[in-house]
Amino acid sequence: MNILKNLDLFGVPFVQGIDHSQSKYKSIFGGILSLVTLSASLAYAIWIFYLWQTKQMNPKISNSKYVSDYSFLDLNKDFIRLYYWQYDENLIDPFQTKILLPLVIYNRQNQLTSPQVINTTSITSYGNTYIPKIELGFTKIDGEIYTSEEMYIQIVMCSEIYLQPYEKCASPELTEQFFKQSSNLVVMQIYSTTLDSRDGSEQIGLQEFYIQIEQQFCYTMNTFLETNLYELQDYFLFGTSKYKEYISGAVVQTQTSSSEYCYKTFNNNALSLVYLGMNGNQMKTIFEYPRAGDIFANIGSIVSLLFMIKYIIIILNQYSLNQKIITELISFYYPEFKNICITKNWRYNITMVKVNQKEVDIKEYMKFYNKVQQQMQQKLCYLNLLYEISRLYFIIRSFKYRQELYKSHSVGIKMNLNLNKEFDIIYNYNSISSAKSNLESIVLNEDDADIISLTRIRPQNNFDCIPEEIINENDFYNTNKIV
Repeated sequence: MNILKNLDLFGVPFVQGIDHSQSKYKSIFGGILSLVTLSASLAYAIWIFYLWQTKQMNPKISNSKYVSDYSFLDLNKDFIRLYYWQYDENLIDPFQTKILLPLVIYNRQNQLTSPQVINTTSITSYGNTYIPKIELGFTKIDGEIYTSEEMYIQIVMCSEIYLQPYEKCASPELTEQFFKQSSNLVVMQIYSTTLDSRDGSEQIGLQEFYIQIEQQFCYTMNTFLETNLYELQDYFLFGTSKYKEYISGAVVQTQTSSSEYCYKTFNNNALSLVYLGMNGNQMKTIFEYPRAGDIFANIGSIVSLLFMIKYIIIILNQYSLNQKIITELISFYYPEFKNICITKNWRYNITMVKVNQKEVDIKEYMKFYNKVQQQMQQKLCYLNLLYEISRLYFIIRSFKYRQELYKSHSVGIKMNLNLNKEFDIIYNYNSISSAKSNLESIVLNEDDADIISLTRIRPQNNFDCIPEEIINENDFYNTNKIV
């Protein structure tokens, strides 16, 4: 059992009270500063939690090169679009008039598919846009990821083999008029997606690439899509990361070839050719959002800084406590000290001292106070306290025998409780009263437990009369009594 007691981490020391109202000295000034500090700490904590919950705290961001298998990439999103830049209403739109056709070709296992017209369109403020279906395949070779299935977007002269039976190509006159226009540009849009670092929301970006259309040339554009893998560490304390993968942009290589080159390659009258592939390497971005531990550490550091004020309060309270105890000790020995009224100026210098409404010399008071303060300061020393107790023992020992002091170990106050008795013995009433009065002067009772404590210093109107036979001319109590 003793071992278990020694292992107890929650033991509490016995703290003696300074007085009957408090065990620690506390002041109004310390209470005000404590309230301000606690309020500021609570307000800061609420503010930090608000920023945390509203995603307004910037995460830790780290970037690195990463070889991806594109398992998180969603290719079903319409992130590639084509449209003719009709910056003037008088310009002829070659796609609407069937002068040119947007085709898509897929390379599946090194075999090119038949060209297909891109029929998926979307009406926008700058005209009709054509949205090809994205089909890309990836293969890992010697530890590297390669695009094993690519796709091509062609802009070719209209041919009825690509049209529906009810559709026809534009007339030669309209075709000739189109190529006589001052500028013919087809715009390829690539939409990229990034994440907002604060709240992880998707942000859409746009890149536009311009393709020149000329009848005697074939404009080629090798486009390598770039991706970004995001790892979101936004769990509360423990958890798993979230992964998101997006197209982040494209790298383009352009060149202009003859129409014969494109015809030999794809066996059609292509005026522009766009190759779409994927870069094997990508950027991996890690968003490490603040967790509960980071938030509490943030709050704790600021709160600790705020609570450094407590050392100032402790020093002030220690000084005030020391002065309070010294003042109380002085009043124990000099009861009139409580009647002293001191007036000070704005510099905290004493300008007037009054005792019982009578002014006294300041120098005399300071001389008295400094001397008494030094005396009382010694009484706060634990060794001095033990020394004075030892002197009291010798004083008592000087007029008491040792055997009498031994008897004090068996002396105590009896509990005055009414006990039920089976038999009441009848005594002579007068003899009982006489014996009782003789014993009351020496028998201890419950009033002796605190007879010389601070609680007995209140004014009393009735005092026990001292028998005449023990009155001395130089009675100690009458001589030193403070009225």
